[in-house]
Amino acid sequence: MKKIYISLFAFISFTFSAQVGVNTSNPQGVFNIDGQKNNPATGTPTAAQQQDYFVVTQQGRVGVGSTAPTAKLEVNSSSYGAIKIVDGTQAEGKFLVSDANGVGTWKDTTGNTTIINSTTGAVVDLPSTGSMTYIGSSAVVPQDGYYIISPRLTTDKSPSGCGVFIAYNLFKSSTSVAASTGQAFENQDAHSTAGRVLNDYVYTSSVAYLTAGTYYMWARQSASCTTNRTRATSGDNSFTLTLLK
Repeated sequence: MKKIYISLFAFISFTFSAQVGVNTSNPQGVFNIDGQKNNPATGTPTAAQQQDYFVVTQQGRVGVGSTAPTAKLEVNSSSYGAIKIVDGTQAEGKFLVSDANGVGTWKDTTGNTTIINSTTGAVVDLPSTGSMTYIGSSAVVPQDGYYIISPRLTTDKSPSGCGVFIAYNLFKSSTSVAASTGQAFENQDAHSTAGRVLNDYVYTSSVAYLTAGTYYMWARQSASCTTNRTRATSGDNSFTLTLLK
């Protein structure tokens, strides 16, 4: 009876610690297939030898072409086309998107791009206190989504070289910057370095998630200039929104 217990213990220990190798006596994970049977007898296979590799690690990660995947699924390939997904929606020029549950499918990228140009803003003095001020430009967002926000803002300031930065944000109100009104950048306004002479400029692009509604552009200076005034032309006080599909 004692021998039976010892044998059973040894079998259980082997079951929990064993590694399984197919075409290899040197498995690199819990389960390892060496497609071309070209693993070395000891040590880690080279990058070239790993190209025909399939491994499952103790962490439950799957590596294809990799002995040490760093994600749940890692695919390493030395040639173009490492992943192929054929589900009936595939076609040239499509890209992979997911639904709310993370299920991916191919989506068409053709068609008209949604580009929204704002109204032109007005001449507005940015307070020397550094507080946000509505500068007159606005645009209607037709649907929820991620948008590229491209502001065009030039201000005239004095004295020469004053200020540290100029910042802008889009809010769903022309009278309040309270977080409850909705805003493009929630944690921080988008900053640009102050101009070195008599003007500040904001000509850049950022991506933000916007919900349907009207957005108004607000701006502020760094409370360092005696005066800092916006302009009233589309090239100097407006913005463009481009929907990312």
